[in-house]
Amino acid sequence: MASHGRRSSPRLTSSTFVSDPGPHPTDATSFAGSIEAEVVSRGDPHEIMERLVRFAAEDVDVDRCTLTSLDQDVLRVEASYERGGRPDFVGHEYPMSSLATQPLLEQAIGTGAIVLGGSLAEGATVDPALVPSLVPIRHTAIVPLALGETVGAVLILSRRSDRPFVPLELEGLQQVGLLAVLALRNARLVEQVQSAQRRGLDSLTQMSRHVASSLEPGSYFEKMSETVAGLVAAEHAGFWQLTGDELTPLHQPGSAGAASPASGVLDAKSDADLARLLLSGEAVRRARDKGHLAAHPESIVARLGARDVLAVPWRTAAIPLGILAAWNSSSGFSDQDEWIIRLAARASALVWQGYAAEQRAQGLQAAELDRLEAHAQRMAELEQEKSEFLQLASHELRGPITLVNGYLSMLEEGSLGELPESAAKAVPLMAARMRHMSDLVDRMLTTSRMEMRTRGQNTEDVSLDALASAVASSAHGASHGARTVTVHSSGRVRVRADPEQVETILSNLVSNALKYSPDGGDVTIAVRAEPGWAAVDVTDHGPGIAEADVPKLFQPFGRLPDAVASGIPGTGLGLHLSRGLAQSHGGDIEVTSRPGEGSTFTLRLPRPEASSGTEPA
Repeated sequence: MASHGRRSSPRLTSSTFVSDPGPHPTDATSFAGSIEAEVVSRGDPHEIMERLVRFAAEDVDVDRCTLTSLDQDVLRVEASYERGGRPDFVGHEYPMSSLATQPLLEQAIGTGAIVLGGSLAEGATVDPALVPSLVPIRHTAIVPLALGETVGAVLILSRRSDRPFVPLELEGLQQVGLLAVLALRNARLVEQVQSAQRRGLDSLTQMSRHVASSLEPGSYFEKMSETVAGLVAAEHAGFWQLTGDELTPLHQPGSAGAASPASGVLDAKSDADLARLLLSGEAVRRARDKGHLAAHPESIVARLGARDVLAVPWRTAAIPLGILAAWNSSSGFSDQDEWIIRLAARASALVWQGYAAEQRAQGLQAAELDRLEAHAQRMAELEQEKSEFLQLASHELRGPITLVNGYLSMLEEGSLGELPESAAKAVPLMAARMRHMSDLVDRMLTTSRMEMRTRGQNTEDVSLDALASAVASSAHGASHGARTVTVHSSGRVRVRADPEQVETILSNLVSNALKYSPDGGDVTIAVRAEPGWAAVDVTDHGPGIAEADVPKLFQPFGRLPDAVASGIPGTGLGLHLSRGLAQSHGGDIEVTSRPGEGSTFTLRLPRPEASSGTEPA
């Protein structure tokens, strides 16, 4: 066995390629140029390697030329040329450990120098399938192809004839071979970049599905852990939340197929790696080592019982939340694996912030609901107390008022004897005031009954025209000066309602209209049908109501300042009672008014579909 030591690579000349006495300067130079052009233009690297082994075999006059690459821990047969046909071992891979059984290859790769010898089968252990093709070989030359200080591939040239190799005829192949190795290296780099891009895109796609989902926090982190374990080819992955100095698992660690072991609380204080990770954000990438485990029994590798671990911080921009770790990788963790896990940690931090914000919002909403419920409860209690007071007061006042009214009636009739003239003049005034007070008490009692819902509704088919006419007739019978009440109706409009309550509503509206109309001012009642509704308009020609005062009309005891100043009698309960009764029927009362132009109060009550029309007169 002979070796030709490494030297500076010579230029391609006629003396470089010597397989017979005749020089081939033009062939060698043109071949090198064509390969260099294809490398620059990113030609097919496999085609370049096939051309290289064929050129080398023909130029050096050998029976076989094989190009074998060194890819991490693997020897891979990339191309081979043999007279009589392409060998069937192209594409085979052999572990780098097999170099120990191939001294010629081991020497060439270890020294970077051309090695000459006999058959590779001599004094070596080879694949039994290759023995028949190696035994006939009498001379072998191994040409290492180095990029910098690293051998990236070897050319193995074989001759069956007893014609030893001359080092000078092989040196030129290093120059040409390097171009092929460079093409192969470039192609692999491109493949790695494309693979990284595909892997990164796949990672983003899978993670975005979890981020965009509406999973509960526990389910989200479990699913994300399973995804991370699959993306980095690890058996398990999981999130731990930082609480004080302890890291508590958020879920059962995600698994990429294997059963997941139980994982417990990690001590961030006693594990220097985890402390540094949480403080500086530096990833922990550690393989199982007996010395390390003995010195650090609380380390994450020891606690998880893992072959290897890759852990990154899981944090927001402001505070650390915990860690995300993957362990038991299939072939060791890479830089891209760290990038993927960091990406998952960042995305999960955003999801965590979203959950935290949602919980805070729900807490605030619950507190506000509690406050509103307490306020509503208090208001209901006050309303109950007010209604009970009104009922009690009106009930207690009714007896004395009835008694006083009785005696005043007797005094007016003279049943108690003749009164002095001055006293006789005061009795009618007193009687009028007592009637007003009696009316006030009646309204208070009716209002309290309405608010306490102690008075039920006796609904029946009611003619609004008939009720309006009855209310108008009652108003005519009362003393209202020269004012009159006129009823207009386009037909017999009917509704399902309590006739007594509807009559109370109309009586209150007409009574108010008469009180506020000047002498000679007519009050009009118009009954009409609308789609799905029955409407009754009560119109007066009084002073009108300012827009700002309209909401006060329906408040309990609400009276307008002008009415009080003008001495117009009233309790302030009539409109409040009327609107409550209308709303209990599913209707309402609306007001249209302008100062100086009078007012129109409109009662609207719903009509069933079967009664949506008007009866013919």
